[in-house]
Amino acid sequence: MNNLNIIEQEINKNTIHLKYLKFEMDNDVYSATLNDLSGHDIVRGYGKSIIEAINDMHRGLI
Repeated sequence: MNNLNIIEQEINKNTIHLKYLKFEMDNDVYSATLNDLSGHDIVRGYGKSIIEAINDMHRGLI
């Protein structure tokens, strides 16, 4: 198992600690969404894994 798989497993187990991030999966595509204090979506990223979705979301911020 590589490091990215380990990180993804930790993210899946500890999503309660990621207060303003929401992760979803639809048709084998992951999405990561950053929410504001009111719960409104700020930016969303997509990928074939949770890590790719987070990286895509991050590119949308910079």
